[in-house]
Amino acid sequence: MKKRWTLALSLILVVAMGLTLVGCGGAPDSSASTGGEASSGASGGGAGMATEPTEIVFWDMAWGGAEAYPPLAEETLNRYTTEVDPNVTFNYTNLPWSNWFETFSTAVASNSAPDFATGGGFMPFQFAVNGEAADLSWIVDEWKKEGTDTDFPEGTLDYWVYKDKQVGIPWNFDPRMTVIRQDWLDEAGLSMPTTFTEFIDVAKVFRQRGDDVYGVSFGVAADGKVATIYGTMNGGIYYDKDGNADLDKQETYGVMKWINDMKKAGVLPEGIEGYQGEDAKKLFLAEKAGILIGGCSELRESLAAGFDVAIVPPLETYEGGIMKYQNCINGFMVFEQSQHKDIAMKVLKWYSENTGECFQKGEMNPLPARTSFFEQCDQQYQQMIIKEVIPNAVPLCYPLTACPPSASSVEGQRFAMELTQSALTMDENGWKDTVAKLQTQLEGLVNDLDQ
Repeated sequence: MKKRWTLALSLILVVAMGLTLVGCGGAPDSSASTGGEASSGASGGGAGMATEPTEIVFWDMAWGGAEAYPPLAEETLNRYTTEVDPNVTFNYTNLPWSNWFETFSTAVASNSAPDFATGGGFMPFQFAVNGEAADLSWIVDEWKKEGTDTDFPEGTLDYWVYKDKQVGIPWNFDPRMTVIRQDWLDEAGLSMPTTFTEFIDVAKVFRQRGDDVYGVSFGVAADGKVATIYGTMNGGIYYDKDGNADLDKQETYGVMKWINDMKKAGVLPEGIEGYQGEDAKKLFLAEKAGILIGGCSELRESLAAGFDVAIVPPLETYEGGIMKYQNCINGFMVFEQSQHKDIAMKVLKWYSENTGECFQKGEMNPLPARTSFFEQCDQQYQQMIIKEVIPNAVPLCYPLTACPPSASSVEGQRFAMELTQSALTMDENGWKDTVAKLQTQLEGLVNDLDQ
């Protein structure tokens, strides 16, 4: 979920991958691999053990500091060789987020995908549509036997089930939230806002701090994190409990009205329609805004700058519902075309269980999906998110428990950006036209991708 892709790229991927054969998945195959590749099985010391030297290719994204995170990830992988299976070595690549989707798409289309990988939040579902995501049920079954499946928050494992296949396993949480200057609240004698109306009232007071100081800042265009606003209301925003498109409803218009009311109140910076996330963050860090809608990096950098900030609690909407934080869930996947799926699954299970230090020392914005790693997250921003945000965060597909592939296109086609720009620049009739158009698009995506 960290980066977005467009529908055009999604269609390119579908065409490029063509018709592929869906693997059986399940427990790691104990038979010899084909094509002269290394065999595995009980004779090698158990399912997923290599019987001869085997290189496992792992493509990982730039989750943390360039100097801190990749060495930690590689060091953890190398421990597998020394502690578990000396026949297994690794080819590790840390990919930048620029052009990451094209990189994976090209690799899959040319039958040169890595054995396992991390990627954008929806990547396992995107590849699962054409059977390119291997079934990782064996890993989850092993955790259930060991009693360690409870190390993940309730529903997090089920989130990755697509058509009865476990197409991914959880890696990290990158939730969206709203950061507020606590010292500004205190100086004005104000309480933390708890409703849409109170939020605007506080922003008005912040606006009075100077002609060039604004109440609220958030990104809208491109990488803008307006998903915080549209992420998840009381009953969800994009889907109903049965997975049907459910955007055209009063709650959607209520959020659009709230955004429009902020503009009418004069608490938003001029030209916010074109703001990206970095623009909004720069304004806040320059102390020219008192409230910043964003994510983990916004909180981390605000604290690093020495600001006295707090996290705004979920707000009561105009309709009386309570908004929730949006949790962007990122995961691991194994590619179906891997010649070492059984070994890759065993590696992935172990790697998932041994990456706590990456979150502790890797300068990562996201938080671990494993609750047992929370104690190692000793930075202030991490503890604030763990205690205040994650318990009240739900995924983009809420109220669904498993993410549908169409959610990828909802994010990639920037539904939230269109809704926000419409709220900022149009009247209520324009809002209705925008919502009706997006509702029709979403219905088509659900029919094409989720059935």
